[in-house]
Amino acid sequence: VIMITGDHIGTATAIAESIGIISAERPETHRAISGAELDLLSDEATAILDPFPSVFARVSPENKVKIVKALQQSGHIVAMTGDGVNDAAAVKGADVGVAMGLNGTDITKQAADIVLTDDNFTTIVAAVEEGRRIFDNILKFILYLLSCNTAEILLFLFAAVLNLDLPFTTIMILWANIIADIPPALSLGVDPPERNIMSRPPRNPKSGLLTRSTTTVLLLQAFFMAATTFAVFLAAVLTPFGNIVLLHKTGTSPDTYVPSIFHQGNPELNADKNQSPHIAGARSIAFGVLTVLQLNQAFLSRSVDVSVFKTGLHANKWMVWCVLLSFALYLIGTYVPRLNDWLELVPLGWPAWLVILGAVLLQVVFSELMKLVLRQKARRKTRI
Repeated sequence: VIMITGDHIGTATAIAESIGIISAERPETHRAISGAELDLLSDEATAILDPFPSVFARVSPENKVKIVKALQQSGHIVAMTGDGVNDAAAVKGADVGVAMGLNGTDITKQAADIVLTDDNFTTIVAAVEEGRRIFDNILKFILYLLSCNTAEILLFLFAAVLNLDLPFTTIMILWANIIADIPPALSLGVDPPERNIMSRPPRNPKSGLLTRSTTTVLLLQAFFMAATTFAVFLAAVLTPFGNIVLLHKTGTSPDTYVPSIFHQGNPELNADKNQSPHIAGARSIAFGVLTVLQLNQAFLSRSVDVSVFKTGLHANKWMVWCVLLSFALYLIGTYVPRLNDWLELVPLGWPAWLVILGAVLLQVVFSELMKLVLRQKARRKTRI
């Protein structure tokens, strides 16, 4: 924060020290300059002042514009507050102009981007925090949906590359998108701010919503969910495991159905065979794994780099209820007769739930390791 005032430099410095703008513990802030001294400096010389003054006293309207331009030339995003006519030009030239709503002049209000209705500086801090929270939640929302949908795309891509039948039927895909995408994603939109939200450095305004780091996180999360689901699907199809996970055993030999997953000529010729109990069980356990992983991903998506053990599970009550709703819908679709026939799902036994629980634990470990790497990378950048 830089204070610009028309008061005497001694008075301005004393006020700045009393409110913490100038601090003896931070020598880089301990510099004040008058408007007369500023007039002697060119725009280029002002921009390279090191340290840049924290207090400007006895300044003119031209000095204020000069200060704003110098900060912008140094690569800063400048927010300028003002109330009088002599502040209008600087407020207009700043990246974010802020005018006082109670005591501000009409011309300054018209030049500003934001008008403080209570003339309280702390309102700006609250507005910045709310803006960061909204941006974070938009990012969480996008990362969650893209990672879940990319996982489904990769899952079907794996099957296509290996010339296998699809792990899910069409109705399963639609059901997964309804129960695993919509409620958790909506709850991310009302997520409370992260604890360190105001201690983070400003975001580069030139960077896009998805940076290299967030895109990498998205793809890794999607790949893990797809690879884990596909591995379970293959294990259920190619081994007796596909029959073991069923709640009601069919007594049918799994070996009878193994060849049907591999296309021999026209894939559509195997369509009827793939409705066998063994294949139905494999698809049902794969559907369960991916659905529960996506629901768990909602909690992991509450922060890009902060551990889920720090963000907690109960801070966002909307998310807890939305995930419980989605999980309840999954159970209804799996275990309610006739409805599960329509969804082409079969009831799963306790061995299947052990597999699902193991997949969730692996997902948490994988996510924590990835976030640890991101935090270490951020620390290295801060030191540099």
